[in-house]
Amino acid sequence: MTGLSILFVGQMVPGARTGQRVEAFRRLGCDVTIVETNGPGATYEDVPGLLDRLRYRFRRPADKGGANSAIRSLATASHFDIAWFERAVEIRASTLLSLKAALPNIKLVWYAEDDMMNPLHRTVYVEECISLYDLWVTTKSLNAQPEEISSLGAKRVLFQNNSYDPSLHYPPHHPAENVSQWGCDVGFVGTYEAPRAQSLLFLAENGVSLRVWGNGWEHMTAASPNLKIEQKPVYDRDYVMAVAHSKINLCFLRKGNRDLQTCRSIEIPAMGGFMLHERNAEISNLLQEDSEAVYFSDHGELLEKVTYWLSNERGRRSIASQGFEAISTGNFRHEDRLVSVFDALGQDPN
Repeated sequence: MTGLSILFVGQMVPGARTGQRVEAFRRLGCDVTIVETNGPGATYEDVPGLLDRLRYRFRRPADKGGANSAIRSLATASHFDIAWFERAVEIRASTLLSLKAALPNIKLVWYAEDDMMNPLHRTVYVEECISLYDLWVTTKSLNAQPEEISSLGAKRVLFQNNSYDPSLHYPPHHPAENVSQWGCDVGFVGTYEAPRAQSLLFLAENGVSLRVWGNGWEHMTAASPNLKIEQKPVYDRDYVMAVAHSKINLCFLRKGNRDLQTCRSIEIPAMGGFMLHERNAEISNLLQEDSEAVYFSDHGELLEKVTYWLSNERGRRSIASQGFEAISTGNFRHEDRLVSVFDALGQDPN
């Protein structure tokens, strides 16, 4: 292997984008060693026990995967060019200092998809480590402002747009198949959040038929006959099928995360889906309005756009096609984002 040697630390659970980025590193020719922060067999659907909830309340989560010990052991027995930390909220400052002591030239990178100015996304351990990372990468543009993560001690902050996995997020080869299993007028994939629920109920009460896949929606199964709660998330190719067979794919933004774009902002058009997205300047600069995606600002406009585009199949197909073209020919792959990190670090993957 002639490429960079990467120590990758993060949650390796089904459906996680961590695994997608591991494979993107490998497609770039990097040698990747994985340290899992989760325990064996963990999933996103695991219900935390009382002790776990207490530890998170005090922002001191347990190191269930033994990641700190594993990193220290690897540091004395292996060579790494980059240590990449993704949602590794259990890692201690002492572990990073040991890693740097054993490998003085290693670059430490934190990669965040959450708004890390929200204390709920940080832990005491993360806060102790911020100043030790050589590069802090974020998909939240607000976090790159000088008064945000930099004010907490980050040395360098790099904002990146979200990205997709070209080996997974692509239109199905036979889209007409499985329509009865996955088909719907309006679909949404995502975890419950009250503003999202209000928007979906508004549409349902105005006669729109919807399907929802994701965690946390169980209490809404009887909310409306027009709102079908699937009571399960969809990952990987099931996610692709849900998007491909929805006439309209809604893309809501998490208010608690101060989202201006999310992973689905890029993944939905990459999979050939027609996307109706909350409007803001950041996403509008990535995908041209009414050409590559459609946007809404409030409930009235949301209903208006849903009603219009459900009756305009040719227009939906055109926008989905142009959105796919914009993403698939742009620099939106996970590999493209990793290369920009290498550039920021002054590293050549070859």
